[in-house]
Amino acid sequence: MTKTAFAFDLGNGYVKATNGKRTIVAPSMIARETSVGTSSLLALTDQKNNGYETYESQLDDGVKYIWGEGIADAVEPEALIPTYTHNNRYTQKRFKLLCTFILSELASDFTDEELMDVTIVTALPSAEIGTEDESNYKKFLEQKHVMTRNGQQRVINVTDVRIVEQPTGTLLNLYMNDEGLIDEELLTSTITVVDFGAGTTIMDTFKNFKRLSDKSETFYEGMNDLHRIIAKELEQKHNIKGLDPSYVDEGFRRNDLVAVVSERRKYSFEDIAKHVIMDFIDKRLSEIDRTLTNRDSVDKFVVTGGGVNIIKDYFTEVFGESNIVFAENSQTANLKGYYKLASNL
Repeated sequence: MTKTAFAFDLGNGYVKATNGKRTIVAPSMIARETSVGTSSLLALTDQKNNGYETYESQLDDGVKYIWGEGIADAVEPEALIPTYTHNNRYTQKRFKLLCTFILSELASDFTDEELMDVTIVTALPSAEIGTEDESNYKKFLEQKHVMTRNGQQRVINVTDVRIVEQPTGTLLNLYMNDEGLIDEELLTSTITVVDFGAGTTIMDTFKNFKRLSDKSETFYEGMNDLHRIIAKELEQKHNIKGLDPSYVDEGFRRNDLVAVVSERRKYSFEDIAKHVIMDFIDKRLSEIDRTLTNRDSVDKFVVTGGGVNIIKDYFTEVFGESNIVFAENSQTANLKGYYKLASNL
């Protein structure tokens, strides 16, 4: 029987997923298909790819949902259903639905036979490894999933699930080759990874590739909080009512630092972003230094996560360490490591 490897990083802001054939980066939000709306004139348009697919799950029989890279452009912000929460996230129906949509999308590139023995590597914030959350998450993933994607039903039989500490993906990507061989440096050095995610900022210190709990911490603030603060300040500055933080996120992703509400309403947040980023980093560094009291004991610092492009310049300036490495393609660096592990199990 053919064994198939999937890997995904279901962040609070974006899903990163791969099946070895393609990589998906899409918002961690879903929407009901009815939110898209209809038009008798759609046939006249040249929309070959809407940027989303339609899914049905046994978790919510009879309800059709959409998800994909272009979901934020497909519906109004208020119609999006985010999976971002720190309160029992892994038991929420919307989180489980998104998991099944990810599996269905990854499975769409394979035959039925190839889906009879699927291995998944995914991750949780390090502080949640070994908890009931991890146990419940693994139990949910490790089963037969019956999914419908664009009207076609598939069965995905997940037989092996490995859940690792989130930042280990970047280390595996840096120090493991495609054949599963690990570089000696990872096994002998002390390395601190700082992972700037959407919902968390994780600092993990590894010695001989073993996590040192007394020099590691998960801080439950991330880029989503930064977006929210900027949106609130924009509201006050321009008397805007209910500015969704997603407009700020898109401004960062375009690298123009403009919240584009419509062609008539565009708001630059460059000046606001500067001081919000500085405040965010100053607070994180204070927390990091309280946990990692002796930086000299660390051989190398590795910085990763989807927020790297936002915080890199100021973090480099105030962190003040020369032995620092920023992960290449930091948003998907963890994912690449998870897939290396999955494909070698």
